[in-house]
Amino acid sequence: MKLQRCHVLLSLFVVATTLLAGCGAQPASTPSASAAVVESANNPPSTAQEVDAIALAGKQIQVTFWHNRPQQDQDLLQSMLDEFNETNPYGIKATAEIAGASYNDVYDKVNAAIQAGQPPEMSLAYQNQAAYYRAQGAVIDLNPFIQSKTYGLSDADLKDYFQAFLDSDQNPQYKGERLGFPTQRSMDVLYYNVDWLKRLGYSGPPTDWKQFEEMACKATDKATKKTGWAYQHDVSNFAALVFGYGGRMLSEDGQSYVFNSDAGVQATEMLQRLFARGCAVEVPVSEANGQESRFANGQALFVMGSSSGLPFYADAVSKGGKFKWDIAMPPTTGKPVINLYGASISVYKTTPEKELAAWLVIKFLGEKAQTTKWASATGYLPVRRSAEADVIAAFKADKQWGPVADSYAKLFDWAQYSMIESPVAGYDPVRALIDTDIVSRVMTDPQVDVKQLLDDDVTKANAILKENAPKQ
Repeated sequence: MKLQRCHVLLSLFVVATTLLAGCGAQPASTPSASAAVVESANNPPSTAQEVDAIALAGKQIQVTFWHNRPQQDQDLLQSMLDEFNETNPYGIKATAEIAGASYNDVYDKVNAAIQAGQPPEMSLAYQNQAAYYRAQGAVIDLNPFIQSKTYGLSDADLKDYFQAFLDSDQNPQYKGERLGFPTQRSMDVLYYNVDWLKRLGYSGPPTDWKQFEEMACKATDKATKKTGWAYQHDVSNFAALVFGYGGRMLSEDGQSYVFNSDAGVQATEMLQRLFARGCAVEVPVSEANGQESRFANGQALFVMGSSSGLPFYADAVSKGGKFKWDIAMPPTTGKPVINLYGASISVYKTTPEKELAAWLVIKFLGEKAQTTKWASATGYLPVRRSAEADVIAAFKADKQWGPVADSYAKLFDWAQYSMIESPVAGYDPVRALIDTDIVSRVMTDPQVDVKQLLDDDVTKANAILKENAPKQ
């Protein structure tokens, strides 16, 4: 009722001032009132001032966050949201909900909800997925909320975030817009068996691809079914190879795929050689956690995977081969680079009040206390620089993490060398093309023309990119 009275009074004010102006009188200056009338018209808000004008007190706003974490993480997440619910001054109630077991499950559920006109207030979404939602008018730009003087982040807050993490949410298809905000990140790292490498005569992990290939083949023994590299069907591994050879998946301006460059050719040819020589083995999609199991049992010298898998590898090795192991940056041709990934939280177009409430939840989850707690429990990287020491200390104090806490600490130094694969809409089908048309082919055919495969797939990928480009 109070809100309705305010709207009536504002309307009367506008009418009265218009009549006064017509009679030659000058109305009293009330910039905040007139601004509020104009700013409240946009959904979603397009400026920080419009966000500042939103009032939440007394409205009992409820928001839901869809994610794909297991029940243990759901319980932790909801406990943090319970704290938010008890402490935020606006009466916002936030609920976490498992929307599926995988990112693809969440993606499918969100798409169905968008089509039904009932999206959640927020969800986990990879950058390319957020761009796809944005093309449907479903995901909103978070910049006005971040820049809000009342509800946004201070300069000190923004400086405390890892810049590479913030940069990863910038979308070249929607220039100037931020379609998600990071609350966690991970990297594609090289897991290696330290003891095995020493037996082979090496004092450390490979730093370049020639050495990597040499080590992988030296470790391979068909008689004992040991191999240098267990390779899973994950295009992020392929992207890490392309990055390591000095290439990119997508052009810097986001206008074309470029993984058919010389770097892409060299990376794919190396993959082809390793399979042809028997120095690499395929981990079938049907083999759940096959990469991790083969490494933990001492069957594979190298695997590549997410840094968030560190606690799982630690547990698997302790129950399996019980050897000394570590992680390293994937090899390069000289310039350090690492594949950074991780879903951010995107906010969907609902009402300005719910959009703001969702942003305040994201802001809360990104605070030092929450990002420390989440990283310490899940193995993801915290998004705040100020959380680094606390998270590392927590890992060193944890028996499960102790042996690899120092390995985890390296990730903070590697963040400065981050690259991301492709934040544009339509990358999911492009990933599928790369896996079936390139990776699967070179695994089984040592004679196939790598350059032709890459050129053909880039042509298809660019057609998908064009199809998913923002409509003018």
